[in-house]
Amino acid sequence: GVDGFLSRRSANFRSKLKKSLRLAREAGIQYERVVPTDIHEAEQTYNRMLAIEAKSWKGKEENGLLHPLSTAFYKNLLISLSKNMRARVIFARHEEKDIGFIFGGVARGIYRGQQFSYDTDWSRNSIGNTLQYEQITWLCEENILRYDMGPITGPRMEYKQHWTELVFPLESWILRHK
Repeated sequence: GVDGFLSRRSANFRSKLKKSLRLAREAGIQYERVVPTDIHEAEQTYNRMLAIEAKSWKGKEENGLLHPLSTAFYKNLLISLSKNMRARVIFARHEEKDIGFIFGGVARGIYRGQQFSYDTDWSRNSIGNTLQYEQITWLCEENILRYDMGPITGPRMEYKQHWTELVFPLESWILRHK
């Protein structure tokens, strides 16, 4: 459960997270869980995600969902996951406006995180951390056993180390036939 997860984090991490959650609550930030069940809902959800991404640092640098090679991939992934109700998306909202999202999918007791992003105007509110916490809360409620965050190495991936429990080496190989 969430308490068990938090018990395995440092006191400093727990204190900062508690403060972030309190500040988000005081700012009126709310969270909406979405499980698209068909292509139409998946496309609507994806369009909301794209609108947030356009206001994020990732979007401004054409990374994440707005990277030219990624846009179709993530849209098709969300549509595919929606066919079996396996997509999990949470939107952070303020006054009926989307300001952040976290997206992934579940299968066989494992959640694989895909992307999350938030409007840079909300950076001071730790939207990324509160979204991670909300996702973990939801996954615990569904008895999901593992949260796979994907690659943890490289610049901009350091934040994952605070949230992960097991780190597996990841290697890419290119094979050429001569």
